[in-house]
Amino acid sequence: MFAVKVAVVAVLAIVCVSAETSCYADIANPNLYFATKTSYKFIKNTNIDEITLPGCEAVQMWLFSRHGTRYPRNDPEPGGEDFRQTADGNIQSREMELDALTQQMPILRDAVVQNHESGRGELCAEDVQNLRGWTIDIPPELEEKLAPAGEEEMHDIGDRYTARLPGLLDHSYKDGDYTFRFTTASRAEKSCHHFAKGVWGNSEEDTIVYPEPIENDPLIRFYKVCTKWANEVDNNTASRVEWQNFIDGPEVAATVAAVSNRLGFVVPLSYDQVSLTYTMCRYDKALYYGQLSPWCAAFSNSDLLVLEYVDDLLYYYKDGYGFEINWMQACNPVVDVANYFNSIVTGATNKPYGIFYFSHSGAMAKLLARWGLYNDTIVPTASNFAFQSGRQWSTSRMQNFGVNMVFVLFRCELNTYKVQLYVNERLTHLPGCAQDTCLFSEFAAIVKPIIETCDLDAICENPPAYF
Repeated sequence: MFAVKVAVVAVLAIVCVSAETSCYADIANPNLYFATKTSYKFIKNTNIDEITLPGCEAVQMWLFSRHGTRYPRNDPEPGGEDFRQTADGNIQSREMELDALTQQMPILRDAVVQNHESGRGELCAEDVQNLRGWTIDIPPELEEKLAPAGEEEMHDIGDRYTARLPGLLDHSYKDGDYTFRFTTASRAEKSCHHFAKGVWGNSEEDTIVYPEPIENDPLIRFYKVCTKWANEVDNNTASRVEWQNFIDGPEVAATVAAVSNRLGFVVPLSYDQVSLTYTMCRYDKALYYGQLSPWCAAFSNSDLLVLEYVDDLLYYYKDGYGFEINWMQACNPVVDVANYFNSIVTGATNKPYGIFYFSHSGAMAKLLARWGLYNDTIVPTASNFAFQSGRQWSTSRMQNFGVNMVFVLFRCELNTYKVQLYVNERLTHLPGCAQDTCLFSEFAAIVKPIIETCDLDAICENPPAYF
């Protein structure tokens, strides 16, 4: 009997040693794509070469951007990731995000450390020590506010575009040369200000008179005034069926089991606890992008891909191609950029040089879909995760913090015009154009049917009170 016990102890020792052969802290290039909480620092294009076209000059730019990295929220949105569906089909609010992180994660940290001190768990000693020293200090008054990392992201986007388009941005600010717009959310307004500081510097930015934001702005937050979307998508459990089925499916179950084992729990964690741990990992990396998050050690790369897909499914059906009303309602910004460009092309005006809008991930995803971008041939569902590794609809790259799209209008020889689209500062092919650089005639053909059918109240079946 004694020999058997020794053998068992020896096997356990081997298992423990093998489990400690890899430290998250030592990974040179960890997975940094965390769905909608991905830091723009990991997405940005650092190439600041001037954008040029032979025989052309840039005459106008139009930017639509999500705000930069923000602090966690304590205001869950109906139909969002802060709500779960119960067995009877009802929607039940989860705990507030910021409260859950500040209250539960220190308790979980202590439990994980205790597990490893008791010989359970698979984290290496360095990862456990990093977790032991981890703290969270986000006061309630900072909830949803733009974080310093977000300020830096937006400043740097402005700075890089100034280098790329000096003819439009690299000169003193004057009223009438530029147009700004942001939502009533502080994080959107501050993102606009810091973008402007990146273009003109602090002293000139202080002279800008910004417009008052519009409550539920139909141009840049159109979904807030869309009754059909609220009824058929946002407040409808049908829009979360694939998301919920995936959470209840084998891939997520395997991830929950793997994370529970890695952290040393004999009784497995719940999905909500694993999801909260993932949330803490990705906020740590977004808020403090230059630092290691010890919570990310809880996940293998395959775990992170599964959890990323949870968000991708949620927002594909909430904001993307999953329901027609999602993208149909996003026509006002299309009409806006078309009208600005037409005014230049027809000679009605030569200004403004830049139009800058700052909104939210929901508006951004719907607008990208309205342009036909990131539309997969294979629709993402709960049952086809294994076939989705190359999918275009990736919230890490199209609903990340600071995600932005920029249209640039060029005047070329013989008074012709061309258009380019940049998403996250990279030249992006616009569906309907023969090349990455679009002839203005092609651009006009793309926007024509959208302009002709763009009646937000009719599309959204809004009651008379909206008219």
